[in-house]
Amino acid sequence: MSDVKIRVLTPQDWPLYKSVRLKSLKDSPDSFGSTYDQEITFSDAEWQARLDLGFRNLDALPLMAELAGEAVGLAWGVIHEPGSKTAHIYQMWVSPSQRGGGIATSLLSEITNWAFNKGCERIELAVTTSNEAAVSLYTSSGYLPTGSLEELRIGSALLVQPMVKQLGNTK
Repeated sequence: MSDVKIRVLTPQDWPLYKSVRLKSLKDSPDSFGSTYDQEITFSDAEWQARLDLGFRNLDALPLMAELAGEAVGLAWGVIHEPGSKTAHIYQMWVSPSQRGGGIATSLLSEITNWAFNKGCERIELAVTTSNEAAVSLYTSSGYLPTGSLEELRIGSALLVQPMVKQLGNTK
């Protein structure tokens, strides 16, 4: 794990982001609200715009985990509204060959520190209930189930469990 580098994606990283995002959707289709078939149709301009946070007026932390120059993980922290006390985690994914090695925990830690420093009091996410490894990761990282189960996507038989982690922040 010590050789893994976690870094913030910049607008210039859009080709790498596109590649890893599509890989994650192909590898773990039951883990995301979006699908490979939806996102493969995005234009290069759409991929570029996703990482242009200033243009989108979005407070976000798009992270990439790299090992020996290869992208092996992805996660986004997002604060939807200025002044919101809630951050959200999206697009969490680790390459199957690297799972269980602490990369996901490192990505969560980076987002947690970012959210805390932004004055957030909690972080929310949703996890597919059948993904036992992810549920275990989030539970061991201090996330608790909250609210009712929801469909992963409209018409999906898969369900997601909303989860929340309190940060104890009173900034």
